[in-house]
Amino acid sequence: MKSAHIIYHLARADFLERVRRYSFLVMLGLAVFLGYQTAIGNMALELGLYRGEFNSAWVGAMMSLIATFFIGWFGFYLVKGSVARDRETGVGQIMATTPLTRPLYLIGKWLSNFAVLMSMVAVLALGAVVIQFMQGENTQIHVFAFISPFIFIVMPLMALVAATAVLFESVPFLQGGFGNIVYFFVFITFIPLFLENPSLQQYPALEPTGLGLLASDMGKAVTAIYPEYDGDFTLGGGFVNATRVFAWEGIQWTPDILFARFSLVAISILLIFFAALFFDRFDPSHSKPRRINARRAASDSAPALASTAQAIPTLHLTPLNQAANRFSFFNVLITELKLLLKGQRWWWYVVMGGIIIACLVNTSATVREFALPIAWVWPILVWSAIGNREIHNNVQQLTFSSAAPLLRQLPAQWLAGFIVTLLVSIGAIIRLTIDGDSAGLLALLSGAIFIPSLALASGVWSGTSKLFEIIYLLIWYLGPLNKLMALDYIGSHGNGRPEFFIPFSLGLIIFAFIGRRRQIQT
Repeated sequence: MKSAHIIYHLARADFLERVRRYSFLVMLGLAVFLGYQTAIGNMALELGLYRGEFNSAWVGAMMSLIATFFIGWFGFYLVKGSVARDRETGVGQIMATTPLTRPLYLIGKWLSNFAVLMSMVAVLALGAVVIQFMQGENTQIHVFAFISPFIFIVMPLMALVAATAVLFESVPFLQGGFGNIVYFFVFITFIPLFLENPSLQQYPALEPTGLGLLASDMGKAVTAIYPEYDGDFTLGGGFVNATRVFAWEGIQWTPDILFARFSLVAISILLIFFAALFFDRFDPSHSKPRRINARRAASDSAPALASTAQAIPTLHLTPLNQAANRFSFFNVLITELKLLLKGQRWWWYVVMGGIIIACLVNTSATVREFALPIAWVWPILVWSAIGNREIHNNVQQLTFSSAAPLLRQLPAQWLAGFIVTLLVSIGAIIRLTIDGDSAGLLALLSGAIFIPSLALASGVWSGTSKLFEIIYLLIWYLGPLNKLMALDYIGSHGNGRPEFFIPFSLGLIIFAFIGRRRQIQT
C-alpha cells in the first residue's frame, strides 16, 4: 500500500505539472483539429469504394485508429522529457536522497505519461460522438460498440508508448535527439512490417496500432456484401471517395483477441523494469568524467597558503580602445560553425564524405531521388541545435545581454547552418552543375535556405531541438521519400517548389527574429 501511495502521488504531481505546459495545449489543439478534419470529411476511413455506415461502431473505430496513429506517433515526443526535466531542475537529485527506488520512480513516470496520452484520446473520443450526430446516418449510441475500440485498441498502445518514452529516457544514448530519430523510423517501419508479413498477418490482434485487426474484420464484413472488394484499406485524406455503404457492427471481442491486446500492457510493464536496469537514479558518478588539466589539478590540490592581512590596492580599469571594441561578423560566424560541428566523431565525417562521393559518381536523377535525401537527413542533429543552444546550455542571460544579439548572433547562426547544408551537399551541387540541371540546382538552393530557416524558427520559439527534429523528419518523410509534391523541398521527384519554399523560408527567419526579440525583452 505504501508503494502504491508513492506511485500515485508521483504520477499525479508529474501529470499536473505537464498539463500546465504550452506543449500540452498545443497537442490538445492538434487533437481537436484532427477531430474537426474528420467531422468535415477531410479525413476518412475507406475500404476502396466502400465505407461503413456512421454508427457507433464505425465512428469509434475510425477515431481510435486516428488516435493510435497520430497520438501514438507524435504523443511520444510530448511525454518524453519528464525524467530529463527532473534532472535539469534538480528535482531528481532531491529524489535521489530519498528511499524511492528506481522501479517505483519509473512506474510513476510511466503512469503520468499514460495519463497525458489518454487525456488527448478522450478529446478525440468526445469528437467522435459529435461526428456521429453530425453525419446523421445512425444517431443511436451503442456505448460498448463505441467505447470498446478505445479500451481494447488505443489504451494498450498508449501504455506501450508511455513505457517506450520512459525506456528511451533511461538508456543514455537514446535520451537526446538520436532517440527521437530512432522512434520516428521504428514507428513508420513497424506498421508495414506487420501488415505486409504473411506470417504476422495470421495474428492481426498483435499489431500494436489495431490497424491490422480492424482492416481484417471490416474486410470480412464488406466482402460478405460486396464479393468484388479488392482489400484496399485507407485512413487519411479521402484519397478515394467511397460511394457504397455497408453496415458494420464492430469487432467480436473474443478472449484470444483481448489476451493479445492486453499483452501490450504486460510488455509495457516489462519495459519499465528493463529501463530500471539502465536508469542512473540521478547519480552523477554514472556520467562520463570530464578531462581535467594536469597543471590545474596540481594547483587545485596544492595546500592553500595562509592569508595575510594586506591593504586592498585601488584598481584602475583600462578603457577599451577602438580596435578592441570592433565587431567582426566573420569571427562570430566561425565560432557558430565550430559550435555546430563540435562533438562530431570521426566516423560522422567519414559518412558525410561517403555521401559526397556517392553524389559525385551518380547521375543527377539518382542524386536528386536517393543521394541528396540521405545527405539532408544526416546532419539533422547538427541543425537541431540552431536557435536553442543558449537556452539548452542555460547561458541565455549572458548571451542576450551582449551587444546587439539580435543583429549579430542570430544571422551568424542561420548562416552557419546554411554553410553546413551546402557542405554536406557539395557533391550534389557539383554533379548537378556538370549535368546542367539548373532546375535541380534551384530546388537544392531553396532547400538549403529552408532547412536552417526552419531550424532557427523552431529552436528560438520552442527552446528545444525536439520540435525541429519532429517537423523536419515528417516533411522529409512525406515529401522526398513518399513523393508528396507539396512538401518536396529537395526536388527529388520534380523541380521542387522554390517559388514556395524561398518566401516561406524568409517568413521563418522573420518569425525567428520576432521570437528572439521577445526573449531579449523578457
